[in-house]
Amino acid sequence: MIPISDWTVDYLDGRSAKAVDVPHAWRQELAVSEEGPALYSTVVEVPKDGGWLLFHRVSYAAVVAIDGVEVSTHEGLWDAFSVPLQEWAGKTVPLTVKVTKNGGPTYPVQDVASGFLPYVFHTFGGIYAPVELHPGSTDPLSNVGVPGPPRISIEGTKLCLDGEPFYMRGLLHWGWYPELGHTNPPPDLILREVRAAKALGFNTVKFCLWVPPHAYLEILEAEGMVAWFELPVWNPSPDEATRRRLAGELESIVRQYRHHSNIVAWTVGCEIGNSAPAAFRSRMTSLVRSLTGCPMVRDDSGGAEMYGGDPREYGTFYDYHPYCDLPFYPTVLDSLLPGARAAQPVLLGEFNDYDVHRDLARLLEDHPYWASAIPEFNELGVRWQYDLPVVLRDSRFAHEPRQAKHEELMRASVSKGDFIRREVTDAVRSREAIGGYVLTGWRDTPISTAGMFDDWGRSRYGQLKTLEWNGPASLFLLPLRRPTWQCGGNRPGYLDTASVWVGPCLWKFGVHTDRPLHGGGLWRLSRDGHIIAEGIIEPTTVEALRPIEITSIFVEIEEAGDYLLHAEFGPLKREWPIHAFGKQKPAGVLAVTEAIRSQAENTVGIEVVGPAQFDWTDKGPAVAVLTDGGTTPAPFWRECVFQYRDDAVWSKLGIRDRWERMLPICGDRTLDMEWIKARTKRDVEPLMVRIDTRTYAEAPVLVRMGPGRFATTLRPFGGLGYQPPDLTHNPSGAQLVYDLLRCK
Repeated sequence: MIPISDWTVDYLDGRSAKAVDVPHAWRQELAVSEEGPALYSTVVEVPKDGGWLLFHRVSYAAVVAIDGVEVSTHEGLWDAFSVPLQEWAGKTVPLTVKVTKNGGPTYPVQDVASGFLPYVFHTFGGIYAPVELHPGSTDPLSNVGVPGPPRISIEGTKLCLDGEPFYMRGLLHWGWYPELGHTNPPPDLILREVRAAKALGFNTVKFCLWVPPHAYLEILEAEGMVAWFELPVWNPSPDEATRRRLAGELESIVRQYRHHSNIVAWTVGCEIGNSAPAAFRSRMTSLVRSLTGCPMVRDDSGGAEMYGGDPREYGTFYDYHPYCDLPFYPTVLDSLLPGARAAQPVLLGEFNDYDVHRDLARLLEDHPYWASAIPEFNELGVRWQYDLPVVLRDSRFAHEPRQAKHEELMRASVSKGDFIRREVTDAVRSREAIGGYVLTGWRDTPISTAGMFDDWGRSRYGQLKTLEWNGPASLFLLPLRRPTWQCGGNRPGYLDTASVWVGPCLWKFGVHTDRPLHGGGLWRLSRDGHIIAEGIIEPTTVEALRPIEITSIFVEIEEAGDYLLHAEFGPLKREWPIHAFGKQKPAGVLAVTEAIRSQAENTVGIEVVGPAQFDWTDKGPAVAVLTDGGTTPAPFWRECVFQYRDDAVWSKLGIRDRWERMLPICGDRTLDMEWIKARTKRDVEPLMVRIDTRTYAEAPVLVRMGPGRFATTLRPFGGLGYQPPDLTHNPSGAQLVYDLLRCK
């Protein structure tokens, strides 16, 4: 094969043609809304025996002309196509390729296999992969390999890879390469990012709604990693012509990629909902299975059970996308377990995102095109989210980073993200029916900062911390159950493992591993570096893919304070902060809504009243907990971080960015300042402010209405998801009430 070089491109707008190197995307040389066409030109010396031109990728439509005669057309963003040259054997001929990108009026995003990139930023146009001359009479695409025996196999709910137990630890990749402007990264960049993901414990890359170059699969194979191919169908137009076009594009992609033995799972599309009927999904699922022979094929990643539409689903594994606020993850995961349904592996095809506070000050300084407010560089397009240009224009974190404590907020959001990821993954790995997960996501994008790598490709959380929860084996704490009695019967209830009452305490350790692991270990509870209690974890063997409790420990804690629980088992080590509290009896009033009053038991010596009895104008110590009126729904964990005011208050409360203390008391709403001001008739001072890390809207979750008087959407009685169910069982919440009523 001979690379075709010496290209020029003419944008047919009156400007002169310019020399370019192929691969090429025209990027900001045209406004993002313009579809072209652009005319690429070069000269080809055709061998005496003819040959073939092989176009590896063109986005989107290509009209190929040789010596002024149109000889071929091709539509498709992701697959290769070939053009015969026998007619010009032995000649030197001009070659032109007229390229029109998708996303414009000719090929709307929803009418072709555009994938998800148009919703991340925009479409791109150009000859963005090599063009090669192949001598001889054989079409180079006729020799595309057929699949060999599948490497992945299914045994009930479990997966095996090459005959060994396999637990998927995947990372979601959207194909976002802003430095390139297209989805064909060079091999050196692929190798760097694959090794960076592998170092964090990931063993799988899920190509989410885009198709990587073949080199990506080859490098993954060399690095011992596998791939999940999610074909680029998302929110397609529902008409029959679109379905026919999609079917053709998808079949070509599958035929050209099915020989890669490390593609262990295929999904026809993602979160399709109502946009593709059951007949289409069934037909495409059968086609992919027949072409690939892969045991792991499914019609729709996410599925109708989560995203609606026709409830019929097709495939050989369950695939869910739970995006929950943290307290609800365990209960939502339990609701997705198969139970008596068909025994298939359960994979979480996307999940566990968290949008950090990104470096807005540096983005303002760098001013990348994808964050610009100039429409030619970055107009809205088909995106439903277009926050970043406005944020960079207005945000105090961008323009006054020092005064706004921008760096401090970035550190706090990273620590919050680390806590969320480990808590959620511990819950996943303790459930045997779940065969793996794909974490959202690889790198920050214009619509999300959920990346394990930031806007500049830097690892956000670090290798050692990430491997604790994302390695081949994991050591975790099991939740402690305590069903409560309400209204004549039991309801689900849990105890917090991080905040406990002084007195008898029990913890249970579990292990999950993707290879058999034999080991023993030790545990210890310390305070200020002094060991309070310690013991041995007896040697035991943990089977692959079967999470088990390896030991339980009992400690009688005699004094309130902060402790550190440390455990080792074989090569695994983990530590957990433990907070022990004595039962206090403050004087004051805890006002709650009627809906949750039965959970707010008077167990800490305070008066519990409903809103009708709460005097907003009184001056005595009181805490008003709002769960409906005067509030706005907002997740506490997803897409936000918090800033705090009045250090004296937070030094007494002791919960500032202490995420293990926040988990049992977090709410799911913010306060309406005007609603509260109308009732207090006095100054209201925000003390804890939720900052949305997508829109940067700010709203308080804790305010002071005068000395010793507070309103909050924090829930000292818990009750959300697997939070403790009431003040009796929620030491962190009871302590919060006690501390607030002492604050001035």
